[in-house]
Amino acid sequence: MVSIPCPKTSKDILALLLRISFGFSLLLVGISHYMTFEGFKGMTVDGLPPYLEIPATLWAYVLPALMIIGGGMVVVGRYMPIATWIVGIALGSIPVGMLLKPVLTGVSLSDIMPMVIDSFIWMILFVLVVKLTSFGEYEEEEDDDE
Repeated sequence: MVSIPCPKTSKDILALLLRISFGFSLLLVGISHYMTFEGFKGMTVDGLPPYLEIPATLWAYVLPALMIIGGGMVVVGRYMPIATWIVGIALGSIPVGMLLKPVLTGVSLSDIMPMVIDSFIWMILFVLVVKLTSFGEYEEEEDDDE
């Protein structure tokens, strides 16, 4: 049986609320990307050389899925090490992908930096979620009835 204790301290309440808010926000961003997929895919491949259009298009399909799955796992608070990998890959890929554009194309770095900074804010919030969340608090209890 799974036991989910109610948070009693201010830190635990904050951690729970931050985890749920962050997870839902990430999940909703992923859904929004799929709802406006043509625009999102266009932004992803815009200005890239032809040999990178296929990988960028594939990543445009994968990234929202990682956001949805990882965000949902963060909301539920189960399997957090796996959720951390999923969300970390999703969020970490965003600034790297955006910063590749000025290197590979004629996009100005000053046009990209506000979005890069926004992605780092998401990563900082994710660090707070991971740091404040106690991964052991939702462990399954063993049945003594056997």
